[in-house]
Amino acid sequence: MKKNVNISAFFRDLFLVETECVLSFAIVGTIFARNAAISYAHFFIPLAMGALCMLPCLPVYLIENMSIPQVIVQRLLELAVLEPLCVWTANFLAGDFLGKPGLVVVAALTALFDALSYSVAYLMEKAESERLNKKLREAAANPSAQNACIGGAEGGAKDSTIEAFGDQNRRAQIPIAEILYFEADAEQVFAYTEKEIFQVHQRLYQVETLSSAAGIIRVSKSHLVNVRKIQSVRTALNSRLYAKMANGEEVLVRRKYAPAFKERIS
Repeated sequence: MKKNVNISAFFRDLFLVETECVLSFAIVGTIFARNAAISYAHFFIPLAMGALCMLPCLPVYLIENMSIPQVIVQRLLELAVLEPLCVWTANFLAGDFLGKPGLVVVAALTALFDALSYSVAYLMEKAESERLNKKLREAAANPSAQNACIGGAEGGAKDSTIEAFGDQNRRAQIPIAEILYFEADAEQVFAYTEKEIFQVHQRLYQVETLSSAAGIIRVSKSHLVNVRKIQSVRTALNSRLYAKMANGEEVLVRRKYAPAFKERIS
């Protein structure tokens, strides 16, 4: 479990939930309870509800490696809390004006706005991945732009090699520019090319220092990726970011390293 709070995603979703609560009450109140007296409670209570409804979803922002089914369960749990809470509060504030039809509309609008809020979040994340993919395509079409993106000179970086060991402990000097990504597994570090996997007898932080000029950047505690070898990026549920490498494999970019990763590409 990775205790790295995704603060930006949390406040984005909090804003969306607050908005859907307020809109649900505003629309229903306009239709069914237009003659009801309005107090400060009618404004602040929906805001407090939005904050309460985010509590069941805290694991989504605390645990980075949640599976898609786990994320869906957490989101459904949020809706299971949000629905009855909205209906109860509407009945408490203006039950005499709303009646059963009004309460049914409150429940329906809450579900509708909840679906819309996550649709907005999805579109925002999709737009971000499209922006990054556009930068990657521009860099691939323009080598000089790619070198500027990486932040190092091309000549020395291309000539850099690292000692690695292949099948039957075969020793080889592998050009770092040909390596797609490095992966640390326990005490071992592996270098992946498009066709082979090699073992590197160095720690991952040593490899990072050695290969940074060639466009190798850290994306997690156990992975380094070659920016030049990224084909595309995509976002997924839970604000996760994946880098698709030239061999078709996808490497998860952890939240902690995502800002630097995006900045390097941009």
